[in-house]
Amino acid sequence: MENNLNLSDIIFNSINELLKKLFSSIDSSIYSVLDNLAFIDNSILSNSYFQKILGTNNTEGLLLVCNSLVFGIILYYAISFLFSHLTYSKTDSPKQFVFKAIIFIVFMNSSLWICEQIINLISLITSSILDLGIYLFNSQVSFSSFLNNINSSIYLNTELNVFSFDGIIKSFTSFGFINLIFTYSLRYIMTQIFILLSPFAFLCLISNSSEWFFKVWLKSFLSLLLVQILIALLLLLSFSIPINSYSNILYIGIVYALTRANSFVKELFGGISTTINSGLSTLSDK
Repeated sequence: MENNLNLSDIIFNSINELLKKLFSSIDSSIYSVLDNLAFIDNSILSNSYFQKILGTNNTEGLLLVCNSLVFGIILYYAISFLFSHLTYSKTDSPKQFVFKAIIFIVFMNSSLWICEQIINLISLITSSILDLGIYLFNSQVSFSSFLNNINSSIYLNTELNVFSFDGIIKSFTSFGFINLIFTYSLRYIMTQIFILLSPFAFLCLISNSSEWFFKVWLKSFLSLLLVQILIALLLLLSFSIPINSYSNILYIGIVYALTRANSFVKELFGGISTTINSGLSTLSDK
């Protein structure tokens, strides 16, 4: 009987130590990555290979493809305008078409700069929210500092025991942040994809029959960026939680809200969701 108890203690302690090392590894490596993935700024455009794919002028990359498509759109308009006299269908006058073509071709070739300014604006708002933490709580608001608050609550009275209630909370938060890594990395990649699609989106504004693509693109692109404002607000809110016996419960709510932030923004503004559930992305248009 005593041998069985000793064996149980050995298994218990081994699992406890193994999970504590796992949590320690997560704490030391994952949170700085989360800060870089969650808060997108103009550094997302600094990759030289990414710029080559998009094209820095109208004779390179995807911009070259879009400028080639302009001739196809002009041909399509000419045929549509010709048949409109036979079918009495409504179409833009040549002056309207030329005016729109000039404006949106300029926008198309400046799409990288336009996306950069949009990202810069959202990043500026996000940074302003995060900087409030310094003035209000004397601390820099980030995922790393949020981790310190969680650990201060969990390790308030005793060393962590993964089989205790605090241990369950620590397990939930650690694996929740791993889920955030996948969610935010997918969001980061999708943001780059929509930047690459930006020339095509502006090109589609030339024709009334294709302008819907620009509306879908703009809504999706903004929803991907706006989510970081909600993330910043949630992290700022976490610093207002006092460390006491039930603060760890509230931290679970913050972690869960962070995992659902993209879905909340999608419900409010439309666009796409990059929330990952059970290892599968739930990308859907609205």
